Order: sequence, then C-alpha cells, then structure tokens
Amino acid sequence: MTDYKIVYKDNDAVIEVKGHSNYAPIGEDIVCAAISTACIMTANLIDKLNLRYNILDLVCEEGYFRLQVQTKDPITLGIFNNLTDTLESISKEYPKYLRLKS
Repeated sequence: MTDYKIVYKDNDAVIEVKGHSNYAPIGEDIVCAAISTACIMTANLIDKLNLRYNILDLVCEEGYFRLQVQTKDPITLGIFNNLTDTLESISKEYPKYLRLKS
C-alpha cells in the first residue's frame, strides 16, 4: 500500500508519498508506475519552467517522495495541485493500493 499526505500551511504546501503499492510484481506494477511518474513529472515541470526557487524541499528515493513548495506563486501551486488531483484519481481507481492519510 502506498500512502500519501498533503499539508497546506500559510506560505507552503507539502506532499509526501510513501511505500509501494504491491499491485503487481516489480517491473509490472502499473499503480506504482503511475504514482512515480506523476511525482517525478511534477518536480521536473517546476524545474523546466524555471520555478525551482519555489521548491523548498525535494526528496525522491525508492519508495519515498516529498515535495514542499512555496504557495505564493500561482503556477507552482497549480502544478502542485495537479499532482494532488492525479493522486486522488489514482486512489479512486485503485483504493486498495493508494490512500490519502490524514
């Protein structure tokens, strides 16, 4: 099971994604691949748009992703919110493999 948590604060937002979905064996796990792709694309898009200065923290490791961004920039916040929407969609399709933790 992969868990994710989203925290919005006054001037920043954090998303943390932990674990492996265990939907299928490694190399065949479409849920894990979708989650990983969404997370990496989000960080890469912020960087490609030269908004990296809005990233306060970024960790991308095996089974763990954490992104903290400043929320004052509407483009960065929109990209961040797109990731949260994407993870929500995946969790609705695969609720046994991805869940939002409060």
